[in-house]
Amino acid sequence: MFGGLGTTGVELGVAERVGGAAGLRMSAEFLKVGRNFESDGATYDTKLKFSSLGLYGDYFVAGGGFRLSAGAVIGTRKATGNAVATNGTLSINGSSYPAAGESVGAEAKFPSAAPYVGIGYGHHQPSKGSGFYLDLGVVIGKANTTLSPSAGIVAAAGQANVDAEQRKLQDSVDKLKAYPVLKFGFSFAF
Repeated sequence: MFGGLGTTGVELGVAERVGGAAGLRMSAEFLKVGRNFESDGATYDTKLKFSSLGLYGDYFVAGGGFRLSAGAVIGTRKATGNAVATNGTLSINGSSYPAAGESVGAEAKFPSAAPYVGIGYGHHQPSKGSGFYLDLGVVIGKANTTLSPSAGIVAAAGQANVDAEQRKLQDSVDKLKAYPVLKFGFSFAF
Protein backbone atom coordinates (compact mmCIF):
# COMPACT_ATOMS: atom_id res chain seq x y z
CA MET A 1 0.00 0.00 0.00
CA PHE A 2 1.07 3.57 -0.49
CA GLY A 3 -0.08 7.11 0.08
CA GLY A 4 1.23 10.51 -0.83
CA LEU A 5 0.69 14.03 -2.14
CA GLY A 6 1.37 15.74 -5.43
CA THR A 7 0.07 17.81 -8.31
CA THR A 8 -2.80 15.33 -8.71
CA GLY A 9 -3.80 15.72 -5.04
CA VAL A 10 -3.91 13.15 -2.27
CA GLU A 11 -3.08 9.65 -3.49
CA LEU A 12 -3.87 6.23 -1.98
CA GLY A 13 -3.06 2.99 -3.73
CA VAL A 14 -1.66 -0.51 -3.97
CA ALA A 15 1.41 -1.79 -5.80
CA GLU A 16 2.46 -5.32 -6.65
CA ARG A 17 5.61 -6.80 -8.18
CA VAL A 18 4.60 -9.20 -10.95
CA GLY A 19 8.00 -10.40 -12.05
CA GLY A 20 11.67 -9.68 -11.70
CA ALA A 21 11.57 -6.23 -13.28
CA ALA A 22 7.84 -5.53 -13.59
CA GLY A 23 5.19 -4.08 -11.33
CA LEU A 24 1.59 -2.94 -11.41
CA ARG A 25 -0.03 -0.10 -9.46
CA MET A 26 -3.52 1.23 -8.95
CA SER A 27 -4.27 4.46 -7.12
CA ALA A 28 -7.12 6.82 -6.32
CA GLU A 29 -6.24 10.53 -6.49
CA PHE A 30 -8.28 13.46 -5.17
CA LEU A 31 -7.64 17.19 -5.43
CA LYS A 32 -9.97 20.09 -4.67
CA VAL A 33 -8.58 23.60 -4.31
CA GLY A 34 -10.11 27.00 -4.86
CA ARG A 35 -9.23 30.65 -4.69
CA ASN A 36 -11.34 33.80 -4.54
CA PHE A 37 -9.78 37.16 -5.37
CA GLU A 38 -10.43 40.60 -6.85
CA SER A 39 -8.54 42.05 -9.80
CA ASP A 40 -9.17 44.59 -12.56
CA GLY A 41 -12.67 45.46 -11.39
CA ALA A 42 -13.98 41.90 -11.06
CA THR A 43 -14.39 39.31 -8.31
CA TYR A 44 -13.08 35.88 -9.30
CA ASP A 45 -14.01 32.46 -7.91
CA THR A 46 -11.73 29.68 -9.21
CA LYS A 47 -11.62 25.93 -8.52
CA LEU A 48 -9.44 22.99 -9.53
CA LYS A 49 -10.98 19.55 -9.01
CA PHE A 50 -9.48 16.14 -9.79
CA SER A 51 -11.02 12.80 -8.88
CA SER A 52 -9.40 9.94 -10.73
CA LEU A 53 -8.22 6.35 -10.76
CA GLY A 54 -4.69 5.65 -11.99
CA LEU A 55 -3.60 2.32 -13.49
CA TYR A 56 0.15 1.96 -14.08
CA GLY A 57 2.71 -0.55 -15.29
CA ASP A 58 6.29 -0.19 -14.03
CA TYR A 59 9.58 -1.46 -15.41
CA PHE A 60 12.36 -1.45 -12.80
CA VAL A 61 15.70 -0.63 -14.38
CA ALA A 62 18.74 -2.70 -13.34
CA GLY A 63 16.88 -4.43 -10.50
CA GLY A 64 16.79 -1.34 -8.27
CA GLY A 65 14.13 1.13 -7.27
CA PHE A 66 14.39 3.39 -10.34
CA ARG A 67 11.53 2.72 -12.76
CA LEU A 68 9.93 3.70 -16.05
CA SER A 69 6.14 3.92 -15.87
CA ALA A 70 3.23 4.03 -18.28
CA GLY A 71 -0.47 3.83 -17.70
CA ALA A 72 -3.80 5.60 -17.76
CA VAL A 73 -5.67 8.08 -15.60
CA ILE A 74 -9.45 7.77 -15.62
CA GLY A 75 -11.86 10.23 -14.01
CA THR A 76 -12.76 13.90 -13.72
CA ARG A 77 -10.10 16.60 -14.00
CA LYS A 78 -11.33 20.16 -14.48
CA ALA A 79 -10.70 23.80 -13.70
CA THR A 80 -13.57 26.27 -13.36
CA GLY A 81 -13.80 29.99 -12.84
CA ASN A 82 -16.40 32.70 -12.57
CA ALA A 83 -15.88 36.47 -12.81
CA VAL A 84 -18.45 39.01 -11.61
CA ALA A 85 -18.03 42.65 -12.60
CA THR A 86 -17.61 44.97 -9.60
CA ASN A 87 -16.70 48.17 -11.47
CA GLY A 88 -19.49 47.95 -14.04
CA THR A 89 -17.57 46.51 -17.03
CA LEU A 90 -16.18 43.21 -18.31
CA SER A 91 -13.84 42.64 -21.24
CA ILE A 92 -14.93 40.33 -24.06
CA ASN A 93 -12.77 39.88 -27.17
CA GLY A 94 -10.61 42.89 -26.28
CA SER A 95 -13.43 45.39 -25.67
CA SER A 96 -15.10 46.47 -22.42
CA TYR A 97 -18.86 46.27 -22.06
CA PRO A 98 -21.27 47.55 -19.38
CA ALA A 99 -21.76 44.64 -17.04
CA ALA A 100 -22.77 45.75 -13.53
CA GLY A 101 -23.62 42.52 -11.71
CA GLU A 102 -23.10 40.41 -14.84
CA SER A 103 -20.79 37.38 -14.87
CA VAL A 104 -18.68 35.20 -17.13
CA GLY A 105 -18.01 31.56 -16.28
CA ALA A 106 -15.31 29.37 -17.80
CA GLU A 107 -14.46 25.69 -17.57
CA ALA A 108 -11.50 23.66 -18.82
CA LYS A 109 -12.19 19.93 -18.71
CA PHE A 110 -9.56 17.30 -19.46
CA PRO A 111 -10.46 14.01 -21.21
CA SER A 112 -12.03 11.45 -18.86
CA ALA A 113 -9.34 8.92 -19.85
CA ALA A 114 -5.77 9.92 -20.65
CA PRO A 115 -2.37 8.21 -20.98
CA TYR A 116 0.40 8.71 -18.41
CA VAL A 117 4.17 8.36 -18.91
CA GLY A 118 6.84 9.00 -16.34
CA ILE A 119 9.84 7.97 -14.32
CA GLY A 120 10.06 7.30 -10.65
CA TYR A 121 11.60 5.60 -7.68
CA GLY A 122 10.00 3.18 -5.25
CA HIS A 123 7.35 0.44 -5.11
CA HIS A 124 10.13 -2.13 -5.57
CA GLN A 125 10.21 -3.67 -2.09
CA PRO A 126 10.46 -7.46 -2.34
CA SER A 127 10.12 -7.85 1.45
CA LYS A 128 8.03 -6.44 4.31
CA GLY A 129 8.68 -2.93 5.55
CA SER A 130 8.31 0.73 4.77
CA GLY A 131 9.74 2.87 2.01
CA PHE A 132 9.13 5.99 -0.02
CA TYR A 133 8.29 6.75 -3.61
CA LEU A 134 8.65 9.59 -6.07
CA ASP A 135 6.93 10.03 -9.45
CA LEU A 136 7.69 12.56 -12.18
CA GLY A 137 5.66 12.41 -15.37
CA VAL A 138 2.83 13.79 -17.46
CA VAL A 139 -0.83 13.01 -18.12
CA ILE A 140 -1.20 13.58 -21.86
CA GLY A 141 -4.30 15.29 -23.24
CA LYS A 142 -5.73 18.71 -24.02
CA ALA A 143 -8.64 20.24 -22.15
CA ASN A 144 -11.84 21.40 -23.82
CA THR A 145 -13.11 24.79 -22.70
CA THR A 146 -16.53 26.32 -22.26
CA LEU A 147 -17.24 30.02 -21.82
CA SER A 148 -20.60 30.87 -20.20
CA PRO A 149 -21.38 34.60 -20.07
CA SER A 150 -24.63 35.81 -18.51
CA ALA A 151 -27.39 36.97 -20.86
CA GLY A 152 -26.60 40.66 -20.26
CA ILE A 153 -23.01 40.17 -21.46
CA VAL A 154 -24.15 38.33 -24.60
CA ALA A 155 -26.66 41.12 -25.33
CA ALA A 156 -24.04 43.87 -24.83
CA ALA A 157 -21.09 42.19 -26.61
CA GLY A 158 -22.94 40.17 -29.24
CA GLN A 159 -22.67 36.44 -29.89
CA ALA A 160 -19.86 36.92 -32.46
CA ASN A 161 -17.61 38.54 -29.82
CA VAL A 162 -18.50 35.85 -27.27
CA ASP A 163 -17.61 33.16 -29.84
CA ALA A 164 -14.29 34.91 -30.61
CA GLU A 165 -13.48 35.04 -26.87
CA GLN A 166 -14.31 31.30 -26.62
CA ARG A 167 -11.87 30.57 -29.47
CA LYS A 168 -9.14 32.64 -27.75
CA LEU A 169 -9.70 30.73 -24.52
CA GLN A 170 -9.51 27.36 -26.31
CA ASP A 171 -6.38 28.44 -28.22
CA SER A 172 -4.69 29.40 -24.93
CA VAL A 173 -5.61 26.09 -23.28
CA ASP A 174 -4.54 24.10 -26.38
CA LYS A 175 -0.93 25.15 -25.68
CA LEU A 176 -1.03 22.89 -22.61
CA LYS A 177 -0.78 19.44 -24.18
CA ALA A 178 -0.03 17.58 -20.95
CA TYR A 179 -0.58 18.00 -17.22
CA PRO A 180 2.63 17.76 -15.14
CA VAL A 181 2.69 15.13 -12.40
CA LEU A 182 4.98 15.23 -9.37
CA LYS A 183 4.13 12.91 -6.46
CA PHE A 184 5.90 11.94 -3.26
CA GLY A 185 4.78 9.53 -0.60
CA PHE A 186 5.37 6.55 1.62
CA SER A 187 4.74 2.86 1.08
CA PHE A 188 4.40 -0.17 3.29
CA ALA A 189 4.72 -3.81 2.24
CA PHE A 190 3.00 -6.51 4.34
